[in-house]
Amino acid sequence: MLRSDRNLSESLFMKGYVNVLFTTATLAWGVNLPAHTVIIKGTEVYNAEKGGFSDLGILDVLQIFGRAGRPQFDTSGEAMIVTSQEKHSHYVQLLTHQIPIESKFIDRLADHLNAEIVLGTVASLRDAVIWLSYTYLYIRMMKNPLVYGCTYHDKELDPFLMKKRIDLITAAARRLDTCKMIRFEERTGNFSTTELGRIASHYYIQHETIEHFNQHLNPNISDSILFDVFSQVREFQNIIVRDDEQEELRFLENDVCVLKVRGGSENSSGKVNILLQTYISRFTIESFSLVSDMSYVSQNSDRIFRALFEISRSNGWVRLATRLLNMCKMVDKRLWSSGHPLAQFDLLSPTLLNKLVEKKMTVDQIRDSTPQDLAGLTRTNPQTGKAIIKIANYFPKINIEPSMSPITRTVIRVTLTITADFKWYDRIHGNSEPWWIWVEDEHDELIHSEYFILSKKQKDEEIKISFIIPIYADPFPEQYFINAFSDRWLNVETTVALNFREIILPDQQPPHTQLLPLQPLPTDALKNEEFQKLYTFTHFNRLQTQTFFTMYHTDSNALIGAPTGSGKTIVAELAMLRIFRDTNLKVVYIGPLKALVRERIKDWKKRFSKLLGKKVLELTGDYTPDIRALQTADIILTTPEKWDGISRHWQQRSYVKKVGLMVIDEIHLLGEDRGPILEVIVSRMRYVSSQTDTPIRFVGLSTALANPEDLGDWLGIKPPLGLYNFHPSMRPVPIRIHLQGYAGKHYCPRMATMNKPCYAAIHTHSPTKPVLIFVSSRRQTRLTALDLISYCVSEETPKQFLSMSDSELESVLTMVEDTNLQHTLAFGIGLHHAGLKNDDRGLVEQLFKECKIQILVSTSTLAWGVNLPAHLVIIKGTEYYDPKTKRYVDFPVTDVLQMMGRAGRPQYDTEGIAVVMVEQSKKSFYKKFIREPFPVESSLKSALHDHINAEICASTISSKQDAVDYLTWTYFFRRLEQNPTYYGLSDVNFESINRYLSDLTDETLLDLSYAHCIQFDEDDSNQFTPTTFGRVASYYYLHYTTMEVFNSRISESCSLEDLLNILCDTAEYEELPVRHNEDTYNKSLAEEVRWTVDPYSYDSPHTKANLLFQAHFASLKFWIPDYWTDLKSVLDQSIRILQAMVDVAADSGWLWTTLNTIELVQMIMQGQWSTDSTLLQIPGMTQKILELFHRRKVTCLPEFLALGKKEIAGIMDGLIPRDLKETFWSVVETLPLVNMKLDLPPKLTSGLDYKLSVSLTRVSSYPSDKGAHTPKFPKKKEEGWWLILGDPSTGELIGLRRVNCKGHLDTQLSFEAPSRPAFYHYYLRKYSVWIGGSILASLSTFQQMWISKEEY
Repeated sequence: MLRSDRNLSESLFMKGYVNVLFTTATLAWGVNLPAHTVIIKGTEVYNAEKGGFSDLGILDVLQIFGRAGRPQFDTSGEAMIVTSQEKHSHYVQLLTHQIPIESKFIDRLADHLNAEIVLGTVASLRDAVIWLSYTYLYIRMMKNPLVYGCTYHDKELDPFLMKKRIDLITAAARRLDTCKMIRFEERTGNFSTTELGRIASHYYIQHETIEHFNQHLNPNISDSILFDVFSQVREFQNIIVRDDEQEELRFLENDVCVLKVRGGSENSSGKVNILLQTYISRFTIESFSLVSDMSYVSQNSDRIFRALFEISRSNGWVRLATRLLNMCKMVDKRLWSSGHPLAQFDLLSPTLLNKLVEKKMTVDQIRDSTPQDLAGLTRTNPQTGKAIIKIANYFPKINIEPSMSPITRTVIRVTLTITADFKWYDRIHGNSEPWWIWVEDEHDELIHSEYFILSKKQKDEEIKISFIIPIYADPFPEQYFINAFSDRWLNVETTVALNFREIILPDQQPPHTQLLPLQPLPTDALKNEEFQKLYTFTHFNRLQTQTFFTMYHTDSNALIGAPTGSGKTIVAELAMLRIFRDTNLKVVYIGPLKALVRERIKDWKKRFSKLLGKKVLELTGDYTPDIRALQTADIILTTPEKWDGISRHWQQRSYVKKVGLMVIDEIHLLGEDRGPILEVIVSRMRYVSSQTDTPIRFVGLSTALANPEDLGDWLGIKPPLGLYNFHPSMRPVPIRIHLQGYAGKHYCPRMATMNKPCYAAIHTHSPTKPVLIFVSSRRQTRLTALDLISYCVSEETPKQFLSMSDSELESVLTMVEDTNLQHTLAFGIGLHHAGLKNDDRGLVEQLFKECKIQILVSTSTLAWGVNLPAHLVIIKGTEYYDPKTKRYVDFPVTDVLQMMGRAGRPQYDTEGIAVVMVEQSKKSFYKKFIREPFPVESSLKSALHDHINAEICASTISSKQDAVDYLTWTYFFRRLEQNPTYYGLSDVNFESINRYLSDLTDETLLDLSYAHCIQFDEDDSNQFTPTTFGRVASYYYLHYTTMEVFNSRISESCSLEDLLNILCDTAEYEELPVRHNEDTYNKSLAEEVRWTVDPYSYDSPHTKANLLFQAHFASLKFWIPDYWTDLKSVLDQSIRILQAMVDVAADSGWLWTTLNTIELVQMIMQGQWSTDSTLLQIPGMTQKILELFHRRKVTCLPEFLALGKKEIAGIMDGLIPRDLKETFWSVVETLPLVNMKLDLPPKLTSGLDYKLSVSLTRVSSYPSDKGAHTPKFPKKKEEGWWLILGDPSTGELIGLRRVNCKGHLDTQLSFEAPSRPAFYHYYLRKYSVWIGGSILASLSTFQQMWISKEEY
């Protein structure tokens, strides 16, 4: 019955309009409809699973009888059962006696054991025996052992039935091992799952069925035999053929079935086969029992066919997997693949579909037709033809553009650009469309498969998917094929070919540098007592010994390729010591991450500053020293971005020309996201070295490389001196690697299955020594730690990872702010990620280093930052969520190697152990490359625009030829010759390379011109000059496309809201992550903020940035911890973008836009709306205190300061917490009060330029080294000032200058006298700001300057 009809019947019976209700037994378990009398008419019910009639169970009888008697209406109820004579005594006995319920768990023990093994909760025989003790089976075995094959004597000898449990588990495990669902090592008792076991667990397939598939499945099986194999599975064994069904079954077999039915309709497998084909054919069956059986078959067929598909795919049987996927869709759509594709929509009549089939009209042909053409073919009207075309446009289709990039001679990276070519309709497509992407060779062997989900939000975007595939050189294939299949729609397939005939493979690389068996060199070889004090050891290791002469006694450039932990940093220090010994030049150390730079800072300040008296300076995003500090520094440690920004203007910066040594750490990251910056700064510094009298020595530190000669050539190394590339195995502490594969399409469940193996790995490889677990996200650090804790508690050893007394632990926990970290530390497990505060991170690092806690669960960034080696390193998953593509992507191999490099502690371990857990299909890839180095390719091409623009602004490039010459200095140029196909070059002769570079330069310059960053010379199109936008982009380190946003949207009258939207829409915020389900939180956040955002873009990083800013102004609290880190990132970038916006507006002479932009800077620095009271910027100020000042008519900071210290103290007495008093008075006393005097020439001449003299004198004291008071801004900021001269009547900005005023300052502003003698009202507005834009707006000083006729 329809749901509406059932509801009507229930309602009528409940209200008393109907006194008798006939129903099936299921109603007793569902709707609560009590009655005075209940009658059970007949006790035989048809059971489709068993394929026949069975007795109604006693539980059903009791449940039905329970409906007798209506509370509040009846004092008693009556129940009656009508059954056959032979069943009468049976039901009387069941109703009058309490019979215990026994367990049937043994029957399906093997299947449930497999599920637990796949889940990860059971990893060994011991785990399984413990797991069995939690079951009802164990409870009944203890109560009634005879039923389960145990005697009471056995129970007396073994009170906990341990032997019986072991026997049960062993028998089940052997059965699963026979079915190839697990691997059971009886000697150790360990279980490990297989792909078959995972498939069986995921699709709820019984082990007998898997055994049946193992026997009968093969890649060449026909469709009819495949249906027969399907029909014989264990799930359908109880279906029987009844005599009264024979006639209808024969009719269905002869007239309805499309495929031949093996065995005919006389046996049960034939019946299942017939029913399945009937179901697909949408034929109506008359027999009630057949309808019930067909329903049962159809309900189970989808998961069984899916299991068959997964088995074929995992075996690499491409053709069989394709057919099985089609069968899955045929069952789902109830349509044969030979039918017309548009029949899947159920929107067209069968007659119309038959006409389309007769005319052999494909979906593409229908799309290309006109309504009139279709009306003629189908003999309908144009309106119907239009409807058919509309439906055809809903039919899913994707276009694929492949590109290939050879990595080595046997490995190629394939990048697919996918675009949707259909109209999205929610009722048809829902929120997403799943696809399978397969790569197969010419012999139908599956090379790679990938599950891809096209979401509704991506339908209009280009989606890029990259993966790495092997190619086999013997024989070398001509082509591979890429097939994309829809997971839901029949006859939806896109095929493209990968043609290998035209690709040029890179050359074979030379062998690794052999580590010579040299006697370790003592530190006395430095021949300098001060240098020797730097080292606590007495001898250098073998690698350092082999490189000692080159590094310490020559000026040769060097490249040291060696595994992590091999002592490369000491090798670089030898080159530094040579610089300090022989010259007064500077050393610049470039680390790819701030964490890595900080680690070096800690170490080198302790040694080089204290012992050698060298000035060590940090230059990162968190610390920007002044020019004087940079000029006097001996060692500058910086990130690539910071040094790029500084060295762009090397001609004007003398300290850049005084660099004698550049140490580039982790130089193999040239091929990663930050690689272009690293490449540009090295290329630029090499150019600087060639243009000055000071030669610069370059030392590159790297992991083992596959192409060291190219890197060495680029660095100016002349082999054999200076080029060292040791094998990855050449580590001071050898490493043992265990690679484990885990299946599962979905990331989170796969990560969950890795937790138990993590715990097992700790107990197996490092039960008492330190363990590092690397995960992909902050959320995974928490989930992994909590699961480890639960395993500890289940074994009744909750503190096994903790090495602290209770009192010490209590004192440690009081210092921790993060609640999750507090919880995990109590069990000896630490968390480490960017979301933790610095104090918490430092505490965790210290506890782990001192072995107070044994386990540290961290995100991957720790591998590059803090040097915390461990005996065991577990890499739990090699994927991370990429918000740009909105999917999980693989970590770079370099990151995986870096994480593995943390395994093994020098001076403590004789070997390190790394357990790498990967997705099953990627296991073979990591098996190949985890021990072999990857070649380093250039990624400069993807970021060329910004760097070319920077060189144009620095006057290094002024013509197209200059741009081409500039490229020849880069590593990109070296690799272009060695691996041309990787960069899209088809030939390596001189003309092809020259044409390629010329085209690339033209394209880049044209893009810069469109972005208004450069302007071509009108007389010579090969010459060009930078524009204001180009200079702004270079100076403030902004993306060139941001200048397009500025040019099109910044105008003379931008409001604060407009400016915030412009700020958030810049390219700098495109990388802001929008994680899973954060669009929902963004929607709720949008309801709390002041200014509206686009309601259709909650998953956009730009919208998220906007919401974060507004939440910052309103001091809203986030309940997602990641948002605090995201806010810090957003604020960190905002100031330079806004300063660029000020320059753009000022250059255009837009006074009000400039002032509004400055006001937005103030709002960001102080974390409040400009309409809020400025008194709230004072620490300790609350709304209650604010009301007290308002009563005294004090509404702004000048009025507040005018009260005087005594009166302020009187009002605030008792209202400020003690811990804030010192801060309160410190801020009040250093509020930037400044007197300003203007001096104008006595006589002005129209049209001439003049200078307005401005004298600033600070009245209040200057803040201490703590910087300006900006508690809501994440970084320390110094005070700064904007001087603005403008005409408010016309909105014209005349002059702008940024200055610093610590005591007294005299400066000037240039302006042009008005063009006609008249009263012309100019005024000077002085803004007191804290550098980057934090302002106490109410302390701004205004003065007016009248230029009248008498002054001409």
